[in-house]
Amino acid sequence: MNLVKKFISFFFPSFCKICYKTLKDHEVLVCNLCYFKLPLLKNYCKRCGNINIQYEVNYCGNCVNNKLYFDKFWAGFKYEKPISDWILEAKFKKNFLLAYNLGKLLRKTIPLEGLLVDEVIPIPLSTGRCKERGYNQSFLIAYGLLGKKPKNNILERIKETKPQTELSYQERIENVKNSFKALKEKVEGKKILLVDDVMTTGATLKEASKALKEAGAKEVWVCVVAKT
Repeated sequence: MNLVKKFISFFFPSFCKICYKTLKDHEVLVCNLCYFKLPLLKNYCKRCGNINIQYEVNYCGNCVNNKLYFDKFWAGFKYEKPISDWILEAKFKKNFLLAYNLGKLLRKTIPLEGLLVDEVIPIPLSTGRCKERGYNQSFLIAYGLLGKKPKNNILERIKETKPQTELSYQERIENVKNSFKALKEKVEGKKILLVDDVMTTGATLKEASKALKEAGAKEVWVCVVAKT
């Protein structure tokens, strides 16, 4: 650790968000003991993200019944407290550092394979939503996950959509239909990792993956902080 980091750690220590103990250099948001108190997601389908199963599998019945455009799926946690509270705080209360650290925390939960891709792309906000909020929390999560700034000029949201939380399952699908466009010259033949904060129905991630596949992406993997 360089002198600047040592100075910051000494005079501005970080504390565990659960037990409030001072964090060590390698700990993120929570201490090692409290990390295992988090709602870690262990049993789910690594293909579609289905969590209504008893084991970790690579394919399930839900995969058969759904048109999927992404090829692999990873999630760090169940969408339960305190993770759900932290995501909402990062998303709506302009807690930029928390969003970044959620990405770092996510990195501890996914296999190294998940980062062996050509491009890491955060789910983009529409222009209007980005102006309203002032930032894209998924970009900051991807930044923390990757350890460097992800590219945000490869996938574009080309239409304004309603907030998904206000809509039913079918309305969510229609709301985001054809709402993304990817640059062919940036993704053709490449392996892409899409990053977002939460997956509920998967409608947004499916549409974004569809745009990437239509632009020629070889594979699209999805990684989220939490799955509902």
